[in-house]
Formats: sequence, C-alpha cells, structure tokens
Amino acid sequence: MLSQWQIIIINTAIFFGHYVIISSALNFQFGNGGIPNMSSNVSVAVGAYTVSAVVIRLCMWIGRGAGLTFGADWVYDNPTNVRMLTGLFQAKPLLSLSMFLFSLAAAFTMGAAAGWLIGLVSGRLRATRLMMLLLIVSNGVSVIVANNEGIAGGTLGSFIPNFFAWYQGEQMVIIATVILVVGLVCYMIMRVMMNSPFGRLMRAMRDNEVTLESTGKNVANIRRQIMMFGSGIMAVSGVLVSYYYSYVQHVMYDRVTYTFWPWLMITVGGLGNNAGSYLGTLLCVALLKALNVMKQGVGILLIGTRWIKLIDVFEDLFLGAFLIVFMIYKPRGLVPEKSLNIKGVDYVGIMRDESRSGDSSGGSSAP
Repeated sequence: MLSQWQIIIINTAIFFGHYVIISSALNFQFGNGGIPNMSSNVSVAVGAYTVSAVVIRLCMWIGRGAGLTFGADWVYDNPTNVRMLTGLFQAKPLLSLSMFLFSLAAAFTMGAAAGWLIGLVSGRLRATRLMMLLLIVSNGVSVIVANNEGIAGGTLGSFIPNFFAWYQGEQMVIIATVILVVGLVCYMIMRVMMNSPFGRLMRAMRDNEVTLESTGKNVANIRRQIMMFGSGIMAVSGVLVSYYYSYVQHVMYDRVTYTFWPWLMITVGGLGNNAGSYLGTLLCVALLKALNVMKQGVGILLIGTRWIKLIDVFEDLFLGAFLIVFMIYKPRGLVPEKSLNIKGVDYVGIMRDESRSGDSSGGSSAP
C-alpha cells in the first residue's frame, strides 16, 4: 500500500513523463519551426481516441476469436466489455504488450495524419490568423467527438481496459515507469530531429521564409512535415494519458490542460532547445501538483464562504500571472536558445578567411 507522499511523487512523475512529450513536440513546432500550434490538445486527444475507437475494436475482435461474447451496445455495454478485455490481458501478457505497442504506433500514425490535415488546411496562414484557425479546429473536434458515440462514447465517455493487468505489483508504479520510458524515448527522438539537417532547415524557415523559398525549398511542404511529426509525437502522449485514467472523454482534452500549460512550459524553459523543454516541464509540473495539493487544503477552509469560487479558477489565474512574469523578466526563458554549431565546420577559420578577404579588398580599393 502506497503512502500519500508516494502517491504524490508517482503522480508527479506520470504527469512529467507525458507533459515532456507534449512540450518537446510543441517546442519542435514553434521553437524551431515557428508554427504557433494552438491545437496541441487535438493531437493529444487523437491519440486517446485511437485507443477508444480503434484499439478497443481490434481487441474485441481478437477476444471473440478467443471465445468471449461482448455486448452489442458500444456505449452502455462498454464497462462490461472492458472488464472482459482486462481479464483477457491478465491471462495473456504477450497479447497485452503487443496491443500496447500497436496502440503507440497507431496513435502516431493517426496523429501525423491529423497534423498533415491541419497543415494542409492552414496553408500559408501566419501568426494571428493561424492561431485563430487552430483554436477553431480545437473546438470543432470536441463537438464532433461529443456527437459521435463510436469515437469515444459520446458525452458519456469510454472506459479503457487495463493493458498492464498482468503486473502483480502496484499499478501506478508500472504505469509511471512505462510513461517515463516512452517519454524519454520521444524526448531523444525530438533531440535528434532538432540537431539534424531537417532541424537546421526548420530554423531557416522560422527566421526567414522568403530567403528559404529563394533557394527553391517548398515552405508549405516543410510546414506540413513539421505539423505531421510533432502531432504524431503528441498523439503518443494521448495514449499514455488514456491508460493512466483508464477512461476517455472529449472534455478531458481541454485547451488549458493540453495547450496553454505546454505553451507555458516551453516559454518558461526557453524556445528552440530541448533542455528548455525539459526544465520548463519539470518546473511547471512541480508547480501544478503543488497547486493541486494547496487547493485541496485551502478548499476545505473556504467551504461555506464566498471565496470558495476562487478555487475553480485559481489555477488559471496562476498560469496567466506566471506567464506574464516570465514574458516581462525572462522573455527568452531559463535556457535561452544557443547558436547552432554544425560538427565538422571550422567557424573560426571561416571568420578568419572572411576577415582577410575584407582587409585585402579594402586595401586594393584604397587610393
């Protein structure tokens, strides 16, 4: 039996693991590519909806082959069907792990497809107009899912089977371990991508699109590729969140939780570098969990007073105030972006040669 502090620590590790995936992908899109993605919650939700709409159906098809009989009503028979699937996974660990890996791959594919579609729709929109469009997309997806029960149970939501039921120990420990491992893998992938030739191409597009287009590069295609890859990584986080809660509902993936908080994380940490994403996520998750603990303690004291309504909006107020403070005093974040150094390039020699050529040209033109 875990103590209260152990639960808080494990819960913090879980949130850090899936938030570092989102913030790294968002930093990849905006910090390096200059694309202000205000619909990162949609990409996270796509990963969760992949589990509720695709993975569960595949698991039920496999379960029928194993002799299980599932209810026909997708919404009201969902709890019973999920219990039977959890029992199947408990008896067949290899099947459970296979479906877990499949869910990650499927979510990445679906998230990348959603990113490609968003990039295609956004076209050449920039800054304010692009942000407005992405905010509209976020609301539109939520409305569509709420009115289609086959995706995530409509307004009632959908339960998710326990893919780690075969583990005999504490479930929160195995879930935290899996989320941290997947988060580390995604973080390293983003790190390699940012330091690759494509990462340098992204920064060139961010700094000056006109110059990049003059070299013959297709800027619109590069933007779509950035949205595809970043959205696919975010969708992986959605899978992990759905397994942690064992439940999916469209209201869980709101803009504050999965868009504004990740934006705060990369702003606090610093744009355009992985260390900033890591540090900003660590600091903001610690503050977020501290706020939750404080709200529980203060909320009891404020029951029956007119100040109790502040508890519901205190987190949002803190988010806004914290962001304003950093925008004023630390606009480049805790870890500012460093100049990109390519291995094998002698920058000192290049500067020395340019200096010599400048001196020689100046000397020849002198009277």
